[in-house]
Amino acid sequence: MLTPAEKLIISKTGELKNQLYRRLRKANAQTALEFVERRLPEKVRKIVNDDPMSRFARVNVMKVRDVDALAKELRERGFTFEKEDAHLGRGGGGENEGGCCYISFAKDCDRKKLSGMKMVKNGELILQGKSSCMPAHCLLVNEEGKCDGGADMSAIFERIRQSDVIDACAAPGNKTTHLVALLDNNTTNNNNKDKNKGRRGKVFAFEKDHKRAQRLRDTVDLYGCSKKVIVAKKNFLEVDVNDAKYRNVRSILLDPSCSGSGTVQNRGDALMEYALKDGYDSDNGEGEENDLEEEQTRKRRVMSLQKFQIDALSHAMRFPGVLRISYSTCSIYQEENEDVVKKVIPLAKELGFELAKCLPKWPRRGFTEVLGKTNAAKVVRVNPFEGDDCEGFFVAVFQRKKEVCKKIINAFEKEEEIQKSKKKNKRDLESDVLVVPVFDTENAKKKKKKNGGSKMPLFR
Repeated sequence: MLTPAEKLIISKTGELKNQLYRRLRKANAQTALEFVERRLPEKVRKIVNDDPMSRFARVNVMKVRDVDALAKELRERGFTFEKEDAHLGRGGGGENEGGCCYISFAKDCDRKKLSGMKMVKNGELILQGKSSCMPAHCLLVNEEGKCDGGADMSAIFERIRQSDVIDACAAPGNKTTHLVALLDNNTTNNNNKDKNKGRRGKVFAFEKDHKRAQRLRDTVDLYGCSKKVIVAKKNFLEVDVNDAKYRNVRSILLDPSCSGSGTVQNRGDALMEYALKDGYDSDNGEGEENDLEEEQTRKRRVMSLQKFQIDALSHAMRFPGVLRISYSTCSIYQEENEDVVKKVIPLAKELGFELAKCLPKWPRRGFTEVLGKTNAAKVVRVNPFEGDDCEGFFVAVFQRKKEVCKKIINAFEKEEEIQKSKKKNKRDLESDVLVVPVFDTENAKKKKKKNGGSKMPLFR
């Protein structure tokens, strides 16, 4: 059965063909491919055809315990790679941290051969873009004390990694499973072993679309994370921030719907947008009018996305126990990145949040003319058209001020102690109840035997 969108496209087939033929004639092109390639800027055409990006991956620690054995197999199959990235390091994995080893393959690696390997198909090696790994990494990895607050933030990060996390717009699930890998589910700090015993973080993953939610579940199952992820088919904006089930949430990853303008090399719609953005010369002005209309349509779409992005980020900040939030898009548009951050900063200050510097080793930062020099230096910008060897992306991390973090942690720890004390008292009361065996009398025994009943003693 056709979807409404498919029916609409079919009904407009004749009109679409006419528009395509008109543009091909004006550009003196024989095919749509030739038309797009001619109109693409040189720096875009180079990425698409001549200089593809390096292949990036991460080892799935939920399935792989011996990373060296996996690396050995890759080398035996002829792959050249590095197990430590220049900007992301190894991906956590410190003494008291979870982690996921990042692997950066050489540009000339056989991508088809790599994609067909058993370790990729069974979820042991996850082919995930470097940019796509940045949001979860920035949210949960302490960058060896180089983040804002330095060594004083270590205890706060330890608590964050032992608590629950929300993935607000989770499908298809790569970032969700990355969060699971980075949570401190397998190790504890020896100095606080008794205090932290039993703290095991889980991920609440929200997706409102039914098909995307099913794809999210499939990804979670494939990567062995089903016991750590709770998938909810729900709009994140409708989640009650005061719901008791989220009281242990200390961090939120927000990667909302965006234009995808940073993934131009993989998306036909983005390629067309780049191809059409410079306009066409026309004697009767028809070309300029059409191009202006297209730009206005693009602007309306981006501003509609921006509204949702601002609403979602503002909603995330209202969770009372949250200490850290990462906001990211696969867009290079200012409207979806710096403008969104700038518009939520007043609310962030009101709720005790401030921008935290992420990925200290990454060179490209935000636009100073929008955020100012100090805040622009704290956010990450990735632009493949300016020489970055990964897809276009933007990441900003909001973190509660250190003194606010301590107050929230202390308040929730006191509440935990009260709950534990209540449970202990309840168990003690139950253990103090005297259990007296009551044996049946002779008449009762005869009755039970006659009726086929048990002759075992009763307890109460």
